[in-house]
Amino acid sequence: MNRVEAQNSASFAPQDGSVDEIGKEFFPNFATIRGALDGARIGVWCWDITTDKVIWSSNLEAIHRLPPGGFDGTLAGFLRTVHPDDRSNIETALREALRGHDPYRVRYRLREQVDDEDCWLEAEGTIAPPDGAPERMFGLAWEISERVKLEAELRNRVKQQEALAQLGERALAEADIEHLLSDAVTTVAMTLAVDFVKILELLPGNDDLLLRAGFGWRPELACSTISSAGSGSYGRFVLDSPLPVVTADFAAETRFRVDDYLREHRCVSGVSVAIAGRDERFYGILGVCTKATRGFTAQETAFLGAIANILAGAIARRQLEQRHELMIRDMRHRSGNLFSQLLALFSQTARNSKSIADLASKYRARVLALANAQRLITEGGGKSIPIMDLLYTLLGPYLDRISFSGPNVELESDPVFNLSAALHELADNAVKHGSLSRPKGQLELSWSVNRTERGMTLTLEWIEKNGPSARRPRKLGFGSRLIALVIERQLNGEVTRSFGRKGLTVRMVVPLTHERWPTVPPAEAGQQTKG
Repeated sequence: MNRVEAQNSASFAPQDGSVDEIGKEFFPNFATIRGALDGARIGVWCWDITTDKVIWSSNLEAIHRLPPGGFDGTLAGFLRTVHPDDRSNIETALREALRGHDPYRVRYRLREQVDDEDCWLEAEGTIAPPDGAPERMFGLAWEISERVKLEAELRNRVKQQEALAQLGERALAEADIEHLLSDAVTTVAMTLAVDFVKILELLPGNDDLLLRAGFGWRPELACSTISSAGSGSYGRFVLDSPLPVVTADFAAETRFRVDDYLREHRCVSGVSVAIAGRDERFYGILGVCTKATRGFTAQETAFLGAIANILAGAIARRQLEQRHELMIRDMRHRSGNLFSQLLALFSQTARNSKSIADLASKYRARVLALANAQRLITEGGGKSIPIMDLLYTLLGPYLDRISFSGPNVELESDPVFNLSAALHELADNAVKHGSLSRPKGQLELSWSVNRTERGMTLTLEWIEKNGPSARRPRKLGFGSRLIALVIERQLNGEVTRSFGRKGLTVRMVVPLTHERWPTVPPAEAGQQTKG
């Protein structure tokens, strides 16, 4: 349509009086209306369809970011003020209004931006006369940038709330932590429209971060240690910060060392937040990055923090479920051996007792100590306790045959639980087959705490003496597999065994930090420990 395409390039000087005269043709009280419109910063316009001339009230030039007298009075001149991507929308709206005598209403952005933000306007118009061939379109225009911004923010908030609700529901139902982490990075990437998302696991020792799930990164980074959590690092800065860490430009960052993988991926802006549990335990970091400069809003950083809270809760619950599954398996194993343990304990006590009264006293004390150890393991986590309290509780029936050497270090709930299971199995084996099965058998237990590359670690030596020679079994029993599971998998530690003529020697190295995140559903973990 030629008129809509504004082929007329003739100049037309805008005059407020012309707008008033046209307005009075349709509204007798237009002068009053015009005063109200000027006060509300709403412009008045008229398009003469037959001549393609456009008349603006003077305030429309300012609204369209034009200098006084900068509008040439043509439809083409008006379209030149509009963002190129929105011009076709205006032309389509005009055609439809002319074709059906329908009201004209359109939103559009101006070509000129203010402070790098889009300036939005809304215009409405009606055809005159209402019947017959269209001669004029008379209407209003006003700026709606703030409204558009608020509407976009409201849509984003609704989108974020829906994403949080859906991810929270999946966190409760999903048994596989890997699937949940994958869902989380996809959800964050789609909701915040970012180039990269990362979920980093803080490894035992608190010095390294492992990429457990990501979006946008090179595939070879998956499940590899990609950054440090040491002093001065980006990771440590995030973990030590009580609030999300927002970075406007990594190239200009001075608060911490920027990781190489961020530079290699040309990351410019980003936000990272710690994944922390209610017990103030850090599990890792959730972060996003963009290739272009971006200012993240408070609502977006709050959304990222909410996702991190969902992940922290899911990780803690998976660890608890896995621990409970292990405890149930362990208790089944213990209950099956309970009577044989009591009989063996009675037999050994009887051999060293001088009378029935002496036997009853010693046996009662040892059974009570065994019951206390059982209770400690059953209850699992709790407040930190001194290692000597743990050892006295677990090994109480054999204290007269054991020597202890080491600092009375405080142990958190996870080392307490897992060490309890491991030490009980070693003691049970020593009573049945090792040094504690012989009257003159002895046990030496020594330990030390050292700072290593993995952080603070407990090294515990279990040395059996004066017992039968220890032979390497062809197949590990449940007890040996259980020790490996609780020390190596749950605590990310190490277990080494030495079999010799003097007896069994076991060395356990345990990081005094939290266990690794679960990698398989608890049900599958239970199946893998069957033997």
